[in-house]
Amino acid sequence: MSAEYIHLGSNTLTGQVPKLPIHISRLDLSSNSLSGSLPSELYAPALEDLMLANNQLTGTIPLSIFQLTFLYRLDLSGNHLEGDIMQCWKESDANSTSQFGWDLFSLALNNNNLTGQFPKFLARSSKLMFLDLSYNRLFGGLPEWLPEKIPQLKILRVRSNMFSGHIPQSFTSLRHLHYLDIAHNDMSGSIPWSLSNLKAMKAGVSQDTKDYYYEESIPVIMKDQKRDCTFAIYNLLVILDLSSNSLAGQVPEEITLLLGLTSLNLSNNQFIGTIPNQVGDLKRLESLDLSFNEFSGAIPSSLSALTYLSHLNLSYNNLSGAIPPGQQLQTLGNQMYIYIGNPGLCGDPVGRNCSTHDGEQSGLGDINHMPSVYLAMIMGFVMGLWTVFCTMLMKRTWRAAFFQFVDMMYDIVYVQVAVRWAHMMEKTQDGAP
Repeated sequence: MSAEYIHLGSNTLTGQVPKLPIHISRLDLSSNSLSGSLPSELYAPALEDLMLANNQLTGTIPLSIFQLTFLYRLDLSGNHLEGDIMQCWKESDANSTSQFGWDLFSLALNNNNLTGQFPKFLARSSKLMFLDLSYNRLFGGLPEWLPEKIPQLKILRVRSNMFSGHIPQSFTSLRHLHYLDIAHNDMSGSIPWSLSNLKAMKAGVSQDTKDYYYEESIPVIMKDQKRDCTFAIYNLLVILDLSSNSLAGQVPEEITLLLGLTSLNLSNNQFIGTIPNQVGDLKRLESLDLSFNEFSGAIPSSLSALTYLSHLNLSYNNLSGAIPPGQQLQTLGNQMYIYIGNPGLCGDPVGRNCSTHDGEQSGLGDINHMPSVYLAMIMGFVMGLWTVFCTMLMKRTWRAAFFQFVDMMYDIVYVQVAVRWAHMMEKTQDGAP
C-alpha cells in the first residue's frame, strides 16, 4: 500500500478497481477487464496519472475525482460510464473549494455514454493540451471561451456527439491547435474565414515529442480507416475533420494557407461553389475527402502536385470537366470510386472521352434550344399570315387582284389536268386487244 507507481495495463485482470494507496503517484490499469463502478472515495492526494481506459467500468464519475488537485493526466476512455459530467462537477464544487484541473495536461473521456453539455470545469485547466470527448452523448454548443481559458490546447476531439450551433469564431485563435475533429455532430453555418490564425496548422508541428511521452495508443480516423496511434504519433498529425455535419456555404480560400495539414475531411456536408484553386499548396496532404457535398466546376489541376496524397474522395458532387492528369492521381487506388456521382466529369478514370463528352454536351445544348427555334418559326408564320390577311382587308384592289390570280391559277391547273387525263385514256385504248 506504499507503492507510488503501479503499471498493470494490458493484462487480463478482472474485478473492481481497488482502493488506491494513499501515496500513489501513477496508476495504470488500462486495457484489462475490470468492471463495476469506480470507488466512491479516491483519496490519493499525490496522484498525477490515473489511467483506467478500455475496461468495462460502469456508473458515474465519482465526486472525489474532482478533488485530485494534482492530477496531471486522466484517462477513463473506452468504458461504459454514464451520467451528466457537469452535474458531477457542480455537486463536487458545491462541497469543496477544490481547483480541479488546474494542472491537468490530458483528459480522455471518449467512448462512454456521458451526457450533458461541454464541461465548464475545463475553464480551470489552463495547461490542458489534449482533450478527447468523442463518442458520447454530449449536446449544446461548443464554448467561445475555449481559447481564452485553455490557450495551450493542441488536440481537440469531440466527434460523434450531438453538438450543434456554429463553429465558434474564437477557435481560430487557438495558436497551438493542430488536430481538430468535430465530425459526426449537428454543427451548422459556415467555416470561419480566419483560419489563417491557426498557426500550428499553417507551419506544421515540430517533431519534439517531449509533451507526449506516454506510450498508450488512442484511435485516429484517417483515410477512411481507424488506426491506433501513440501520443508521439499524434504530435506529428495535422488534421482538420469537419465531416458529417450540416455545414454550408463556400469553403474559404484561407483553408489552403494551412500548409501543415496532413488530412482534410469536409465530406457529408452542404458546401457549394468550387474547390479552392490553391488546394495544391497543401504539399503535406496525405488524405483529402470532399465527397457528398455540392461542389461544382472543374477539379483544380493543382491536385496533381500533391506528391504525398494517398487517399482522395471527390464522389457525389456536381463537378465537371476533365480530370487533371498527373502520375500521383493515377497511382491512387479505387479510381472509379474517387469520382463517382459526378456525371459532368470526363477522362480515363470514369471511362468517358472528353471530346465525345463535350460533343454530347454541345448536342444536348442544341436540343435544349430546339423548342425555342420551333416557337420562333411558328410565331413568324402566324405574324406573316396576319399581315397579309389584314392588308387584304384594307385594300379592295388587292383583294380583287388576289382572287383574280387564284381564278387564273385554277383555270391553268384544270386545263393541264384535263389534257393529261385525255392523253392517258387514248394510250389505254390503243393498247387494248
